[in-house]
Amino acid sequence: MYQILYKLEIPYLPTPSNVVLRMLELAKPLRGELLVDLGCGDGRILILAAELYGCRCIGYEIDNNLICEAIREIRSRGIRNVKILRKDLFKADIGDADILTLYLTPKALEVLSKRIVKEMKSGARIVSHDYEVPKLKPLRVECIDTHGIHSHKIYLYRIPDSLAASI
Repeated sequence: MYQILYKLEIPYLPTPSNVVLRMLELAKPLRGELLVDLGCGDGRILILAAELYGCRCIGYEIDNNLICEAIREIRSRGIRNVKILRKDLFKADIGDADILTLYLTPKALEVLSKRIVKEMKSGARIVSHDYEVPKLKPLRVECIDTHGIHSHKIYLYRIPDSLAASI
């Protein structure tokens, strides 16, 4: 069963800068917190989280070209607290994350939602771009207009104490 789930096609669509900034503002990262980005692409969320908030960041990506692009940008900026792992996002370690950022398909989120509910710690924040995370109720939903081309939704979640305690 897992082999089928891991073969879900997830296209690379970079998150616009204004959406990245708002996702981070909503998550309210604190210096030293761990932010994990599943399907991190060119690393733009990780880079800004590290630069603006002092987060420790781990990104998961399987596309070698995107990994190289992200690493080049991280090195050129002299950022030391960002790691990019070439690993399937469905096998990512999310248990220690204080913040999880996502821009995935609804099907991928459906698959991941079981792990999010089971593995993430109480108080952890999840920020999803454009699509809801099943099994969780958003604390906040915002719509961001990108100059009339397409509006983006941002969903903010927090793992409640009761959910973490019941697992």
